[in-house]
Amino acid sequence: MNLNFKKKSYCFKLSTKVENSKTAYLTKSGWIIKLKNNDKKIGFGEVSPLLKEDLKKCEEQLNMIPEHVGVLNLSKQINIFHPCIQSAINSALAEINGKIIFKENYFFDEIDKTAILLNPKNVISDLNEIKKSQSNIGKSVTIKWKVALRNNNEEEAILEEILSQIDNNIKLRIDANGSWGREIANRWAEILKDNKNIDWLEQPLSVDDIDGLKELNKKIPIALDESLLKFPTLINEWKGWQIRRPSQEKNPDKLLRDLENKKALISISTSFETGIGRRWLYHLSSLQLQGPTPKVPGLAMNKFPNSFLFTNEAQKIWNQL
Repeated sequence: MNLNFKKKSYCFKLSTKVENSKTAYLTKSGWIIKLKNNDKKIGFGEVSPLLKEDLKKCEEQLNMIPEHVGVLNLSKQINIFHPCIQSAINSALAEINGKIIFKENYFFDEIDKTAILLNPKNVISDLNEIKKSQSNIGKSVTIKWKVALRNNNEEEAILEEILSQIDNNIKLRIDANGSWGREIANRWAEILKDNKNIDWLEQPLSVDDIDGLKELNKKIPIALDESLLKFPTLINEWKGWQIRRPSQEKNPDKLLRDLENKKALISISTSFETGIGRRWLYHLSSLQLQGPTPKVPGLAMNKFPNSFLFTNEAQKIWNQL
């Protein structure tokens, strides 16, 4: 099968800055790719690197792909390319080949009311606002708190205040982005191990400390994120929760198959994609919610600007770029 390959770049500004212990995001850049086969079937993909230092590498590699290319040659060529490029190409091929069929609507537009990323500078005031609004919408709420941005004693005091205020209808996810050592991680695990509100501690230790993460997972649910990206074999080995980012994985088709086969302990998370990549997030999240361990996905819907880039019609996005 021969393919026509095209790409267009994009850049947008988030509505508010998103900070974690490693970096901060305010703008996002990437590329939309479009593949068309001999039968005029079209597939779209998104190259959405999280790290700014990967943008130049992705640009250089995308420029190496010819406009007219055989599918076998393309698949072979991208094997040495950045995972985000592999993800985009494989996503587009999956669409062309009918491996994924997107729905017109997945009804996630208001998910930001029940899945909320706390501002690490205003955690308690955010929580108070959430509790007020929760009484109005009458639904359970999941909050995510990015930690390791302050002195640990300060954050432990905030944790105690959070735990004293939340009821059973508020679930808590705590993400250290790999910035804790074992001593602090174990302290938090001891505090939280019998707590009914906690969904998980996300990547509490560095990506390389797999033994430490395994030990923590015996005390409290531990969700791997960055470790999975560095060591993809952990996807088949880790016995706990997995935070999966389809745009960062070499072939999201494998994640699609896992969710179709009802694999447990998977949670879907955004890497701040446009509407092109978001189609995958919505589809996979919908499957996850029908699986054995349903959890609200981390889509950060309230962080995106009002723009054509975030419509759910891929061709319209392409036409306006």
